[in-house]
Amino acid sequence: MELVAGAKMRRVVSMTMDSRHYSGSVKSIVEDIRPMINQRAHPLLYGCKEAEHTILVVAASDRGLCGSFNAQLVKKCAEFLKSRTEPVKIVTVGKKVELPLQKLGAQIMASFPSISNAPSFDRSKSVGQMVYDEFLSRKADRVFVCYSDFKSTITQVPTIVQLLPIIPEEELSGGTCKENFKEDDIREEMSDAEKIDYDRSRMSKYPNDYTVTFEPTPQYVLDHLLPRLIDTRLYQAMLESAASEFSSRMMAMRSATDSANEMLDNLTFTFNQARQASITREISEISAGKAALEN
Repeated sequence: MELVAGAKMRRVVSMTMDSRHYSGSVKSIVEDIRPMINQRAHPLLYGCKEAEHTILVVAASDRGLCGSFNAQLVKKCAEFLKSRTEPVKIVTVGKKVELPLQKLGAQIMASFPSISNAPSFDRSKSVGQMVYDEFLSRKADRVFVCYSDFKSTITQVPTIVQLLPIIPEEELSGGTCKENFKEDDIREEMSDAEKIDYDRSRMSKYPNDYTVTFEPTPQYVLDHLLPRLIDTRLYQAMLESAASEFSSRMMAMRSATDSANEMLDNLTFTFNQARQASITREISEISAGKAALEN
């Protein structure tokens, strides 16, 4: 089991490292474009100051025998639930954390199988689409994801990050959770070409040296990029957890093997002691009998 977990870990770690570059680049592009537009015009870039409903996505495993991997995630979720004042619904990816979270009184909104056995972007998109729809319909004001951040083979850190809205919670200001955050409702009824012309007319009021590097417009780019960013960040979190799971399982199986070998050595030593004591007792009895006959 250690060898199998090690082989899977190397494959998933390679995918995780490759995905980090892409995820970081997409996030960097969004951060560059974000100041160029009216953020209230996009629902993913704006939210209310005080959340009324929150969703927490937990990326765990379907199988055990992986040390404290799942237990650490449950502990992190418990701390998060205590820190929030609004109701929190849980979306589990991996069944091993469902029962512990239910014992904590958490409401399980949906459950998905873990992607660790067959990591793929398409398998994570169903989770992303669900929370995306919940956020756009204003059934959730915050979406967080809990995963195990892979640092090294022996170090994995349970982490919770905000997924939606994209702006960090401490930077949100104003607004109420019941209002419509999209100021440009008229834009939704336009064709793609009309949207481009409309965005360019709005951008002309806010000149920026970097505007010319985006084609057609920053607003149009973000309309297509932000949903992709949500799916990418969620997929990245699941890859991190998958790499952490296999690392924990490999180390747990190595510890189990070492413990079994140590136990075998101890039992062999105990058996040899008992055998030697039995031989010594028999020799003593023979010597005592011989001495008695000679006397």
